[in-house]
This record gives sequence, C-alpha cells and structure tokens, in this order.
Amino acid sequence: MAVWMVLVFGAWIYVDLGYTEPFLSFSDVPGGSMGAFVGAMGVTVAGWVLISSVQQRREGVAWQEAGRRAGLRPADDSGSTSAPALTGTVNGRTITARYDKRKMGGAEGGTWVTFTSGEAELAGPADEGVVVGTAGGRVDAGIGTLDFDEMADTASAAEGLVAVERGDLILVGTSTEAVEAVSSGLSGDALRAIRDLSVVSIGDASGVVARWAEARNEEMEGRGSSLAEYPVDNLVERVPGDATTVTVETKSSIRDGEVLRRFAEGVVAIADAFEEATARPPSSG
Repeated sequence: MAVWMVLVFGAWIYVDLGYTEPFLSFSDVPGGSMGAFVGAMGVTVAGWVLISSVQQRREGVAWQEAGRRAGLRPADDSGSTSAPALTGTVNGRTITARYDKRKMGGAEGGTWVTFTSGEAELAGPADEGVVVGTAGGRVDAGIGTLDFDEMADTASAAEGLVAVERGDLILVGTSTEAVEAVSSGLSGDALRAIRDLSVVSIGDASGVVARWAEARNEEMEGRGSSLAEYPVDNLVERVPGDATTVTVETKSSIRDGEVLRRFAEGVVAIADAFEEATARPPSSG
C-alpha cells in the first residue's frame, strides 16, 4: 500500500513540477493542480481497495488450501474465497481453526498482526481450568492487560489456584493435577512447539482469570495500595473460548498444511491431557 501511495503522489509531483510538459500538464486537467490532487487521492483510495481485496482473496485461498492438506474443511460451504473457519476431526476430537488480523501497539503507530487459533471441543463444560502463557507475555486488548509474569507472582494469593513455571511457559490453574498434566507429556511437547504463543485457555480458564484478578484486587486494597484495581470483566474478555473448549492462540500466520495439522494435533493433545487429569470417577450412587 505504501508503495502504491508513493507511486501515485510521486507521479502527481512529477507532473506538477513540469517534467512531463508539453505532453502532459495540469492545465489539461479540470480544476488544474488541485483537481489533479483530488483525482490522485481518488486513485489512491481505489487502488488501496483493489489491492486489499486481492490480498485478502489470496490469503483466503492459501488458508483453505492449508486446511485441505491438514484434513480440515471450511465450516460453511458457501464457496467463498475469504478466510472461513476450518473444521474437522483430529485424533477423534472436533477442532476448529481460525485466523484474524488485529492492530497491536495502540491507535497510532500500531502494526497489524495475524493471529491463528485452534479450538478443540471437550466432552462437556469443565469445572476446572488452566491458563497458559509465556514469560514476558501479555494479552492486551482494550482496557485491562493479562500479564502472565504478574499472574505467576501473585496467583498463590488466590485460594484454589496453582501456578507453575516450565521454562518459558507459565501455567495457572485450579489444581496441581490439571497443571502438571497439561505441562508434561505430549501436551507439554505441544505447548513448547507452538511458535509465538499468545495464550492457551483450557476449560474454565475465564474462572481462573476472574479468581486471580479478584484476589489481586483484594490484596492491593488490603495493603492500601494506590495501584488501580484490575477490571475483572475486561480481563475475562481477554480469555478466548469457554468452559467447553481448549483454545490455543498464536501470533503467527500458518499457511502450510503440515504445520497446520501439527498445530491441530497439539491442541488435541492438550485437551486429552486436561480431560484425563480432571475426569471425575462415576458416582457410586
């Protein structure tokens, strides 16, 4: 887009300085130099729309092709070349993959980042939950920032929460069994293999974040701290998925079918480990 703007306005300046005379001058354009400037702006906008449309179409086609190679299909069969959710069954579990672009770094000077997410369905709503992030990682969108370093340092203040650090990974959950299961074995391997991990929400992850934020606010209030309270609702909104899913969100653009398949298998491995660790024995009645 920047190149297109440079070309259009570079051409306008070139003509305005008279380098194209007598073949072309703004005296030949209705409105003169100002009319040509308005026209250049119109051409720029039209070009931006066209370039964006072509780029989105190419990305959508590449995304669907990666899904096909990974054994996933568009969730809707409209035949659109946009970027639909992809769904399928991986190792016996239903999974949905999505990607979207978000502006990071504030309204001014921010950059667009592509997020790819995978969501595996659990057998039902989970009573327990785990949140996973990375050291130095933050989930920041709107009011309220989910800071994993602070979660690791302060989760012990919240009743019923367990925090564990495994290398660069930070896991906060409702039980030692759930956290240990997710951080080890095939699940742990999958977490460590994820490129540019943003956040993983497992089961009732929103409940984990809410419990932590409320405990943190109470602790700050008890100390008479001037630090602002964390907006619990806003923090909970930072957590993707719900109690019936395991959602892995990564700040990377996956367009390779094999990579997407491994990513999906990793999400399933995390879901399997969590459910095995939190399965309740049947009631003896």
